[in-house]
Amino acid sequence: MPSDDLPRLPAADARRLNVLLLEAPRLQLPHAAKGLERKTAALLARLALEGPAPRAALAQLLWPETAETAARANLRQLLRRLRLAAGAADLVADAGDTLALGADARLDVLLLREAARAGRHAEVLAAPGELLGSETFDDVGELAAWVDEAREQVRAWRRTAREAEVARLEAAGELGAALALAEEWAQAEPASEEAGRAQMRLHYQLGGRTAALLAWERLRRALSQALDVEPMEETRALARTIERGARLLGVAAPPSPARRALPPSVLRPPVLAGREEAWRALSEGWDRGQVLYISGAPGAGKSRLAQDFAESKGRWMSFDGRVDDREVPYASQTRNFRLLLAARPDVQLEPWARRELGRVVPELLAPDEPVPGPLRSEAEQVRFFRAARDLYVAGCDHLRACIVDDMQYYDPGSVTMARFCLGELFPLGRPGSMPPILIAYRAGELRPAHQQQLVNMELAGLSRNVHVEPLDARGVARLLEGLGVPALVPHAERLARYTGGNPLFVVETVKHLLETGAHETGWPERLPPPGKVAPLIQQRLQRVSPAALRLARVAALAGTQFTLTLASAVLEASLVDVGEAAAELEEAQVLRSERFTHDLVHEAVEAGTPPALARALHARLAEVLVTRAAPPVRVAHHWFAAGESQRAVPFLMQAAGVDEDVMLPTEAADLYARAAGLLEGAGQLEQAAAARRREAECRRAAGSRLAAAH
Repeated sequence: MPSDDLPRLPAADARRLNVLLLEAPRLQLPHAAKGLERKTAALLARLALEGPAPRAALAQLLWPETAETAARANLRQLLRRLRLAAGAADLVADAGDTLALGADARLDVLLLREAARAGRHAEVLAAPGELLGSETFDDVGELAAWVDEAREQVRAWRRTAREAEVARLEAAGELGAALALAEEWAQAEPASEEAGRAQMRLHYQLGGRTAALLAWERLRRALSQALDVEPMEETRALARTIERGARLLGVAAPPSPARRALPPSVLRPPVLAGREEAWRALSEGWDRGQVLYISGAPGAGKSRLAQDFAESKGRWMSFDGRVDDREVPYASQTRNFRLLLAARPDVQLEPWARRELGRVVPELLAPDEPVPGPLRSEAEQVRFFRAARDLYVAGCDHLRACIVDDMQYYDPGSVTMARFCLGELFPLGRPGSMPPILIAYRAGELRPAHQQQLVNMELAGLSRNVHVEPLDARGVARLLEGLGVPALVPHAERLARYTGGNPLFVVETVKHLLETGAHETGWPERLPPPGKVAPLIQQRLQRVSPAALRLARVAALAGTQFTLTLASAVLEASLVDVGEAAAELEEAQVLRSERFTHDLVHEAVEAGTPPALARALHARLAEVLVTRAAPPVRVAHHWFAAGESQRAVPFLMQAAGVDEDVMLPTEAADLYARAAGLLEGAGQLEQAAAARRREAECRRAAGSRLAAAH
C-alpha cells in the first residue's frame, strides 16, 4: 500500500505531539520529523505499554552494566534531551521517584492497541511497521527481552486482525479481497498454518484448485524448513479435500475451472528421475568439503536437484539470482542480506558491521545515523565485505546447507563479495564458518572471469562441478510414472525425442496434453515446435483472462522490481483486482508468490508481449519506479526499452555514480560511455565531454586496480 494511503495520526493541538514508534522512531514536529535515539524510544514504548515505573528501575533497565549513580545521571540527560527536542510538549511526566507517559504524548502504538482492543481490524492492518523499527538492543539484555515481547504483542494484534478480517470478507462473499489479504498474511508468516489454510480455502472457492495445492506445497516446505515439522491434521485434511475436488463443509461448491485440473503430482513432480549419477557425485563432493557447482541447460532440473540434495541434509536456504540483478551493484547480495535478516531478526552483529551493511540495507542504520560514505580504498571495501561475511556466519548458523541458484544472474559486485566470503570461510561446514554450499548456474552463461575461477577451484580440488545431462527415454518414463500419468508412459521415447530429454519441457508438454486432452486418443499428430517451451506457455496464456495476461506482461517487464502493489500503480487497477489476476496466474502455473514459476516462463511471456504494448508498459514502469526510489539503472533500462533514450541519460549518470561509490570502476565507465554517446547524438557536446572525462577517470582507476592485482 503506498505510504500516502496510510492512516495518519490526528493532528496535534498546540501542545500535544505525535510520537511515532512503529517503523523508525521519531517525533512528528509541526514542519518536520525528528529521529529518536533508540533508548529514548524504548523508554517511551515501555511507559506507554507498561505504565508508570520507578525511575531507578528504568535507569537500571536502560544501563544495566552501569553503576546506579551513573545510570540515573544518564537517565536525567536522556530526559533533558527529550525535553529540548519536544519543545513545549510534556512527553514524560516526572513525579520524583516515578516516571510516566506525559499528557502531551500521542503515540501511534497506543492508538494501534486501542484499535486492536476495539476490534477495528482494518485500522490495525493499515498501521505499518515493526515496533521501534530496526533498532537492536542485544547489548542491553533485559531491555532486549522486553522489546522482543512487546514486538510479539504488536504482531499478535495484527495476526488477530488479519484472521478476523479474512473471515469477515469470506463470510460476506468478498472472496477476492479475502484472498489478497490472506496472501499478504502468508507472505508475512509463511509458516503460519492459519494463513496457509486461508489461502488454500479461498483459492479453492474461487475455482483455483491448482493454486490451492501450490499454497499447500509452500506451507509444507515452510514448516519443514523453519520448524522441521509436518502440517497439522486439520491442514492435511483440507489438502485431501482439495485434491479430491470435493466440497468444503459449509461452503458452496467451487466453480468449474476454465481449464482441466492438473493432478497434484504435476505441480511438483515427486520423483527426481534420472539423476542417480549426479546425486552420487554431489555426495562425494559433500563428504570432501568441496563447494558443489551444478550446471546444465535451462530447465534441466538444476534447482530441483540442489533443493532435494539440500533437503536430504536438513534445514537449508536458497539465495537466488534474478534476471536483472546484473545491472544493479550488489543487488543479489542485498536481497540475500534481507532474506537472512527476515529469517533471523535476532541475529547479533557488531555495531561496525551493521553500519557497513547499512550501505545497501539502510534499515539497519539508526534513524539519525547517516549512510556511510562511498568506498574509496581497498581497505574500506574489505571492511564492507567482512561485515557481509559476519552476517552470513551468524545468519546461517541454524542451517545445514545453502543454495545459490541462478548464479549467472549475480551482479559483478555480488560475485566479488561472494568470492571474498568463500575465501575467508573455507573450508565450509566447520564451526565459525558457513554450511556447505551448492551453486547452480546455466552452462555457458557465467562471465569469463567467473568461469575461469570455477575451473581454477576445481583443479585445486576445492570444488566439484556436476553437469546435469538431458534425460534418456528410461529417465523420461520414470518421470512420467512419478507424475502419475501412466497413460503417457508408453510414449516416453517419443516424448524424450520431442523435448530433447529436458525435464521442464517434459512437464510442460504433459501439462499441455492433460489440459487439452490431446493425449486421450494416443500420441497427438500435431504439437507446437519440438524442443521449445515458449509455444506451450503461449498457448497456456491464451486461456487466461485479459486482466491476468496484462499482469503477466507487467511482471515480465518489471523483473525484480515487480510486486502486486507496483502492478496496481502501473495498470491503474485496484489491488483487489490485481490480486485476483495473480491468483489466476498461479492457477495457470505462470506465477508463484510474485515470481515466475521458471525463468523460461518469464522469458516466454516477455517475448510474447507485442512490441508497441511493451514500449508503453516500459514507459509507465519508468514513471512509477522513479517515485519509488528504484535503482537508477533500472529506470534507465525502462526508458531505453520505451524508445525514449534521452530520458534515460540522467539515470545513466546517476547509476554510474552509484557504481563509482562502491568501487566498480569498469561498470561505471561503461555507463558514462553510454550516456556520453547519447549526449553526443543529441548535440549536447559540453555535457558529453564531462561524461567522457568521468569515463576516462574510471578507466584509469580500473587499470590501476588490475595492475595492483597482478
